[in-house]
Amino acid sequence: MRRKLKVKSISIKLGILFSAIFIALLFIVGSILYGVFTNLFVDYIKQDLIVRGNNHANVLTTQFQQETIQHVVEMETGVFTNVLITDANQKILDSSVVPDTDMLAHLLPVDESHSGGMIEEDWKEHDYLISVSPIGQGYGYVYMYYPTSILREIVLVINIIMIVTGLGIVLLAFGLIGLMSKMITKPLILMKEATNKMALGKYKQQIPVNGEDEVAQLGKSIQSLGEQLKEYEDSRNEFLATVSHELRTPLTYIKGYSDILNKGIVKSEEEKAELLAIINKEAKRISFLVNDLFDMSKLQVGEFTVNKELANLTPIIKKVITNLKPEADKKEIQFLTYLSDIPDIHMDQQRMEQVIYNLVENAIKYTNEGTISVKTSDMNDLIKIEIKDTGIGIADAEREKIWERFYRIDQSRTRKSGGSGLGLYVVKNIIEAHNGDIRIESKENEGSTFTIYLKK
Repeated sequence: MRRKLKVKSISIKLGILFSAIFIALLFIVGSILYGVFTNLFVDYIKQDLIVRGNNHANVLTTQFQQETIQHVVEMETGVFTNVLITDANQKILDSSVVPDTDMLAHLLPVDESHSGGMIEEDWKEHDYLISVSPIGQGYGYVYMYYPTSILREIVLVINIIMIVTGLGIVLLAFGLIGLMSKMITKPLILMKEATNKMALGKYKQQIPVNGEDEVAQLGKSIQSLGEQLKEYEDSRNEFLATVSHELRTPLTYIKGYSDILNKGIVKSEEEKAELLAIINKEAKRISFLVNDLFDMSKLQVGEFTVNKELANLTPIIKKVITNLKPEADKKEIQFLTYLSDIPDIHMDQQRMEQVIYNLVENAIKYTNEGTISVKTSDMNDLIKIEIKDTGIGIADAEREKIWERFYRIDQSRTRKSGGSGLGLYVVKNIIEAHNGDIRIESKENEGSTFTIYLKK
């Protein structure tokens, strides 16, 4: 079976395309120029024949005698054109050459008169271009002949010149088209090589592109994509390390203390209760991490949903504060609550509890001393929830990045306080799923304030 040749190089494809277009245009333009030049040249010869014949006829009109006839014939001797003079009955009086068959065949019939002009214009099929000019009032006629062989030779030379010139232009154009196609495709080849390297994990690539055209913009987009992939890869690796740490620590506690309880080493009920409380706490810690991972996976595939129903936020906030107060008490952090009378709104109670829990827990994690305040307000069409702490704060450069998945501001601080880098990412998506908005104000070493706005 025959295999079709597949052209894979885009430069070759562009070269073939541009060459085909150029050759087609050259052929069209050449055909037009050939037609125009040929018609102009033939028209010039026709007009020259008519003018020369009319001039001779005018001379013979005033002096229609043998001497004048001979003089006219002598004028056309030794030149390209020929002349033949007849009387009114088409009797040949004189001619510059011996008339041949084609000349004689085009003499006018005896009983036919002619006002003058061309009587043979087909230069491709006949031997002559022929014009006729009447002499006076029925004295006779002057026939002018131009050999078409000369015209065909000139046209042939013109064709050869045009073909040679066209071939030269085509060869030159091929070279220029090849150079241009390489110039156009060189950045694309560099981009291809860069993307191949990115596929192997070498995300940061420098693509030397100049200008602001579409190709340059594509190159810059690929570079930007590589940088983002690198950041994502680094974040993912850090996330995996953090998750491993986050899982290993509670699992170690659970395994160790459950072994102690299983072996009956604990002697007092008080110590047993303490160990069970630690196991319960670490199990909750794993549960929260797994929930965050589960929520992230649903957000990634677009299956994250909220089940809204009419409910009030105040009981949810009180529940979260009650659950997290022991953690705050251990660090001697004081809770301040300013819960105003707010109306019920349509919300997913479980998801909203997750939001408040994550924000308050973060406030406890990153506050070493001072207070954490939770405030609610009724603002016309909105409900405002404000969670403020006196913790370590967030730098200006980091503030907008905290909503990104896997992002953690300080790895050493994260490892110490715990966290997967998913909490705020999930929080923002939950709030946006409720058509709400969440904002942050923070200063380093002064604290942070998270403000949520929900529509009624």
